[in-house]
Amino acid sequence: MHQIPHPRRRVPLAALIAAALAASALTACSSAADSTSERRPLVGSAPSWSADLSANATDTVPTGNTAATVVLNEHADPSEVDRTIAWLSSEGLTVTDRRASIAALGVSGSYAALASAFDTSFAETRVAGRAAIAPVRDLSIPADLTAVDTVAGLVSTDAMKPSAQAAPAVSDDCAAYWGEKLSSTWPASVDVTYKSNALCGYGPQQLRAIHELPSDATGKGATVAIVGVFDDARVQANTDTYFTSRGLSAFANGQYVHNSPAAPDNSRCGGPAAWTVEQHLDVQAVRAVAPDANIVYWGANDCEASTLYLRVLDAVEASPRPDVVSLSFGGPEELDTDADRTLLNRVLVEAGARGVSVFASTGNEGDYTLAGDHAGEADVASPASSPYITAVGGASIGLGRDDSVAVSSGWEVQTRFAQNGGIIPPGFIYGAGGGESKFYDRPTWQREKLAVAGTKRLLPDVASLADPNTGFTVAVPNQAGTGVTYEAHGGTSLATPMVASVVAIAKARTGVKVGLATPFLYDLMGDDSAIRDITPASAGTWYRRSPKTGQLWLETLYLWDTKPQSLQSGAGWDPVTGLGIPRGAAFLDEFGAQR
Repeated sequence: MHQIPHPRRRVPLAALIAAALAASALTACSSAADSTSERRPLVGSAPSWSADLSANATDTVPTGNTAATVVLNEHADPSEVDRTIAWLSSEGLTVTDRRASIAALGVSGSYAALASAFDTSFAETRVAGRAAIAPVRDLSIPADLTAVDTVAGLVSTDAMKPSAQAAPAVSDDCAAYWGEKLSSTWPASVDVTYKSNALCGYGPQQLRAIHELPSDATGKGATVAIVGVFDDARVQANTDTYFTSRGLSAFANGQYVHNSPAAPDNSRCGGPAAWTVEQHLDVQAVRAVAPDANIVYWGANDCEASTLYLRVLDAVEASPRPDVVSLSFGGPEELDTDADRTLLNRVLVEAGARGVSVFASTGNEGDYTLAGDHAGEADVASPASSPYITAVGGASIGLGRDDSVAVSSGWEVQTRFAQNGGIIPPGFIYGAGGGESKFYDRPTWQREKLAVAGTKRLLPDVASLADPNTGFTVAVPNQAGTGVTYEAHGGTSLATPMVASVVAIAKARTGVKVGLATPFLYDLMGDDSAIRDITPASAGTWYRRSPKTGQLWLETLYLWDTKPQSLQSGAGWDPVTGLGIPRGAAFLDEFGAQR
């Protein structure tokens, strides 16, 4: 039997929170205020790097307002919840939202009010290459406010980035399938077994071929939810234009639904333009793999971790309930506080309890040693690092003329000069994230199945196509905004909705009732008919850029899985592709059968 630490189910708090809000204007606030002489620290409410902030912090509190999530004790007495809300009100804070299913309250107010209420201060800094405002030390509350477990969402930063990865612009030299074209200028000094010009980008039917899906496995009756940032209203029309041009059907009425954010902050996260390709990629990948599935998109106001985690809860609690949720975003897990992780895991446990499987991308920066300001420090991505989620890595896959797999390998790419074979610094250009979490213990199914040193959660769990040089053709808005342009994209942003769609097809096909998918994936470990193991291949692609790009080198080699950082695929589980790629009728019929 699979076991992980599982928060106990709780009594719904909707009624008692509503009553407590009504009571917040009463004299209960005075009794809460009387107890502030003794305080209880909320350990883990400041980030792990807050010690570095303390040395540079000043007494100046950032101006403006912010929001937070007060995570409550799931078994708190109603009177204690009443006292907590009264105290928040007395401190000048407003309860804006009630999340009864995860026992949490949304709170807003000025930084000054938050600093005063929780006896902390805030500092502006940069972390992982991002500007941030964060508490310099753990928060505290009056000792007798026992209803509060912690406070999440107080690191204000553009934490999450889309995991889409663009290929170089398609040129006349690209190949329609593996080996269709091969440049005569491939240097003799780079001796690999499998060679091809970079591919032009696979079409919808080829994405299904990668997972070897039978023709009757179309996702009919399944619902795939996608959570992202902002919302581009052109996605359905652009997707219909693309698919009908390939002889496929347009969306049926109501098959695609998009939920726009209520108050999008277009000044954050690169603005909507930074996320529109991601949304198009996610929707079109699901449409390709599971053409008869319903797709529901949920756009968040911004890319802060807690904002997105709560948007996942919106998707999970929606009616009709989704079978799977796909998350093609992530950031270094150190950006989250322990409180943020508590919030995330409550959301994910709620998803699992409702029979919803959640999948997250492991990112495109390998082990993060070349990313941001890490200075060589390895890291993994959040939210994929949570043991309550299925982490999706990436592969490079060359399909032959008949759409069978001609060559495959883990997606970790090293660049070389095509003229002489020399390494282009820094060698590593992109690849799937993976490795060991610093924060989460290794779940049972990994401890029992994997002979890997360490005690922490390992990423990823499974994988799919991610290499943009063998990527997926996506229809995105053209620069004029009047039509579409076709571009090849990849990244674990592509792999994640592909794997989520395959699991959605499996759940619809057999009626299996599964929430968290990961333990049932590990039940299939070693069954190559259900999950294709991925190992390194001596392979690479050649690409020539247009002189118009102004590149110092126009011709480039992309060599596969050469371990330019610390990650490489291998037999069995590995930190690039996990167990491998779900495949065929065997996976669809066997997934969850051991439940």
